[in-house]
Amino acid sequence: MLFSFLNFIDTLNEWTGKFVSLWMIPMIVVMSFEVFMRYGMASPTIWGTELVTYLFASYILLGGGYTLLHGAHVNINIFYNRMEVRRRALFDLLTACIFFVYTWVLFHEGLKFALDGWSRNRHSGTDWNPPLYPVLMTVPIGAFLLLIQGVSKFIRDLLIVITGKEPTR
Repeated sequence: MLFSFLNFIDTLNEWTGKFVSLWMIPMIVVMSFEVFMRYGMASPTIWGTELVTYLFASYILLGGGYTLLHGAHVNINIFYNRMEVRRRALFDLLTACIFFVYTWVLFHEGLKFALDGWSRNRHSGTDWNPPLYPVLMTVPIGAFLLLIQGVSKFIRDLLIVITGKEPTR
């Protein structure tokens, strides 16, 4: 049952990461259009750069759990990669408290900020003036996905420290 739960978390972040990765296509199209309009036609759009900024922010925030799932977050590889599996897992367990505090604060404060933006119907204030709450909601959603992936990693690291070998997915 525990592994079913862990696999559910992994699958959720895997699919979220794959879905969000598709956002690169509209980002490239919109940015290319904006560059063409700005430099080719001398008539920039009022929405292009802002839309790409919001898409990219959402892409980064929602992809955190996927990145953790695949071990692609930054660490000090010169030391970390030289450690045996059990020692790496122990190191990850020791540093997990920092991770959990950070992601909990990001989730909690991000949720308050997003709900405030939603309740006040906040908009960007630019000439285009899109609503901000869809982008603001990606902060707590992304933090939650990162947090649950951290729980999955923590449990797997704990099993590695106890058994000395990596559990199967």
